[in-house]
Amino acid sequence: MKLSGLKSVENAHDDSVWAVTWVPATANRPPLLLTGSLDETVRLWRSDDLVLELTNTGHCLGVASVAAHPLGSVVASSSLDSFVRVFDVDSNATIATLEAPPSEVWQMRFDPKVCIIG
Repeated sequence: MKLSGLKSVENAHDDSVWAVTWVPATANRPPLLLTGSLDETVRLWRSDDLVLELTNTGHCLGVASVAAHPLGSVVASSSLDSFVRVFDVDSNATIATLEAPPSEVWQMRFDPKVCIIG
């Protein structure tokens, strides 16, 4: 996996980035970098040249954590708005929204033993 020669991206988000993880490659695409920010967005970047692939919106407050399934097809984000959002990497479609009040979810990860059938 190549990471664009330690390149910087100006204004990658409109606010601080609090969460980052790798999204594994699939048969149809290379690995991606997943970032979550206080600007309420989750973004996916191509790892070879740090070009923005997509932006996922829907949180009402900053994103505190992001996670990627080991198969690379599904990711999740949690926010200070007490919601966890799960979405498809390739289509950017929301798969599930989970409410976790009265507190925030600060860390998540997928169970690698669970297979996601799409």
